[in-house]
Amino acid sequence: MTKIKICGLMSKEEALMANEARPDLVGVVFAPGRHQVTAEEALVVRQALAEQIPLVGVFVAEPVEMILGLVETGTIQMIQLHGQRPIDEVRRLREAGVPIIQALVGDDAIDQAKGWQNQLRLRRLKKGNDGLTERLDSDLNLAEINGSSDEHPVSDLALANFSGRLDEQLASNLDLVDFLMVDAGAGSGQRLDWQRLAGLTPTHLFVAGGIQPNNLSDLLQLYQPAFVDVSSGAETKGYKDLNKMVALVAIAHQEEGK
Repeated sequence: MTKIKICGLMSKEEALMANEARPDLVGVVFAPGRHQVTAEEALVVRQALAEQIPLVGVFVAEPVEMILGLVETGTIQMIQLHGQRPIDEVRRLREAGVPIIQALVGDDAIDQAKGWQNQLRLRRLKKGNDGLTERLDSDLNLAEINGSSDEHPVSDLALANFSGRLDEQLASNLDLVDFLMVDAGAGSGQRLDWQRLAGLTPTHLFVAGGIQPNNLSDLLQLYQPAFVDVSSGAETKGYKDLNKMVALVAIAHQEEGK
């Protein structure tokens, strides 16, 4: 089963819709744009959201101190990074003890992800490891992601601080983030060429961009990532649409007749 994240929530009303639709994750965006929220608005979403649904904070260039503050107050339970950050900043975020998603955005996002995975395979093989872990626990405990465990919930699947370039700095820091996301253009509604996803290990991967109720089944017939991420595809006239959210969750979870 593919899990689903509904991103770009902005209000208590949309959080209550998420409670009814039951996605695996929801997201709030702190970076500038149409979906941008303040820390106060994000807290309103968190307080209205069902406890078992983790809230992901999406960041581009926001200060590390701001992100850590949102973790410490319990506003967010996961971090999603866009763009390149210094390694020491990612290390500080890692120490906060919540999962980190690194987004790769643009036409070459899939190529970047493939290059990253190849690097990780080589490094782990050199260390005598069996190679890249090929599965994600299908019973991933969302309560642990929500911060109730003392251990990092997906430490066995810890991946790389991949920020778009496989350089020497990156090669020495391949255990800082937990998931990759490939996206044609953050919030643009554009679609990647899904045919090209073949060859990517799906177990720690989010696929985003242009996903809607009328095409999600097409994606899943071609490729089944650990997660799909939907924002504008769950909206009507710029606001979250409960019927679309319910439909998307049902398709991702393969729940016939929901």
